[in-house]
Amino acid sequence: MISERTAPPSSVGDYFAALRRRYMYFATLLPITLFLCVVAAFAIHPLYQATATIMLEPSSVPKDIIETTVVSYSDQQIEIVQGRVLTAASLEPVLHQIDPYPKEKKLTDEQKVQRILENTSIERVDPVTLKPQAESNAFSLHYNNPDPEIAAAVTNRLAQLFLTYNQIRRSEAAAGATGFLQKQSEELARQMRDVDAQLAALKSKYGEATPEFMMRNQGNIEDTQRQLDNLQQQILTAQEKESVLSLQLSQMSANLITQSGDLTDVATVRAKLTEAQQRYTPDHPEVKRLKRALETLMAQSGGTAGSKVAPNNPQYLLTQTELVGARNSLASLHALDATLRAKLERSRGLVQGAPTAEREFSAVLRRREVLQSEYQHIQDRLQSANLAETFESAQGGERFTMVHPPSIPKLPVYPNRIGLILLGLVFGSALAGIGAALSESSDKSVRTARDLILPDGIPMLASIPFIKNKKDRRRRAIMLTSFVAAYGLAIFVVAAVIIFSRNH
Repeated sequence: MISERTAPPSSVGDYFAALRRRYMYFATLLPITLFLCVVAAFAIHPLYQATATIMLEPSSVPKDIIETTVVSYSDQQIEIVQGRVLTAASLEPVLHQIDPYPKEKKLTDEQKVQRILENTSIERVDPVTLKPQAESNAFSLHYNNPDPEIAAAVTNRLAQLFLTYNQIRRSEAAAGATGFLQKQSEELARQMRDVDAQLAALKSKYGEATPEFMMRNQGNIEDTQRQLDNLQQQILTAQEKESVLSLQLSQMSANLITQSGDLTDVATVRAKLTEAQQRYTPDHPEVKRLKRALETLMAQSGGTAGSKVAPNNPQYLLTQTELVGARNSLASLHALDATLRAKLERSRGLVQGAPTAEREFSAVLRRREVLQSEYQHIQDRLQSANLAETFESAQGGERFTMVHPPSIPKLPVYPNRIGLILLGLVFGSALAGIGAALSESSDKSVRTARDLILPDGIPMLASIPFIKNKKDRRRRAIMLTSFVAAYGLAIFVVAAVIIFSRNH
């Protein structure tokens, strides 16, 4: 044979022939790689993943019937609850109920809680197909654990934490809104009481000068003025009457002379005495009688010193009585005049002070109207908040609902045994193919007549086939036996690893 190859393979048969010549690579590299991947798939400590799917359901009652006081944003609600539930403080009760890592005795509670947080993940999914979906109101809660039963139990507890926390948080939020509105209502009521106290103080300060008495004060001024005008007329009349009666009384004699029926008073006696003195002499009995009558009248009217005689003239007594009544009536009219003038001045003072009082009253009243409006508004909202609190306590608002409860996983999520075995098969095949291709390309041997390119005109005389001898057959038998033993040992090791992994 020629020792140098002059033509590369040019047909499919040539490639299959090359693969048969390089079968050693496929008999060694492929099984070894597959063996390593199978051992790794079952030797690596597995982790089982339990999954619970939870959906955020909307309120069962329309908002126009009952408006909740809990602000909720569905695109943030899941992240908010996740941040509150997946904390060390929230997960401590789970450790008291379920020990997620019973075989790891050296772990403290803090380390176990941290391990739970590391092995827990949340993924938004479609609530029907459970496929990942970025914008969704449902999510899947995944938890990984070496024990599938513990994984399912812990996942169920975590899901319950999500459900209960959302209910508690919404109830607390509704109660907080009610409490806040209640405090606001109490504060407004206190401010209204303060304003009422200010109004009472202003009423005490200004009395009847307040705006509510303005019309009455103005009416009092008009009525009092009319009464004063009428009273002045009555006073003038009473003064005239008193003057007339005083004049009449001054011209009357208080006593009558009983010895003579014609002597009635001093003026009459004086006139008759003067007339008698003109007609008669001083010693005339008539003159003497009149003189004695005059002296008597003078003594009775007080003309004579030290003598007082009670009046007995009926006309004089009547006039005197009328004069006393007139003077008393005039005094009453003057007293009433003083009273009405004082009342008039007081009413005018109240009207003059009304603008100042009105400004202060208006400011306080406006404040009270604002407070009253706010208080009524708060009361309406408080009533709605109480209804919303009851509504949230009955889980009528938005709530988390478990769509798919966790179940005990059958296959581990890590490692992916099937994927790892398929990867070993593909990688082993590729590695064996690359090795065979490199070995074939570096081999310069000539094995068939097609491998030769002869000069033109020179024919090939003959080709001698490869003939196996005993040594070749013995070597081939030893190789097959070695492969069978190696494959058997590999199968035994793989079965042992599989059994051991299932038991542990």
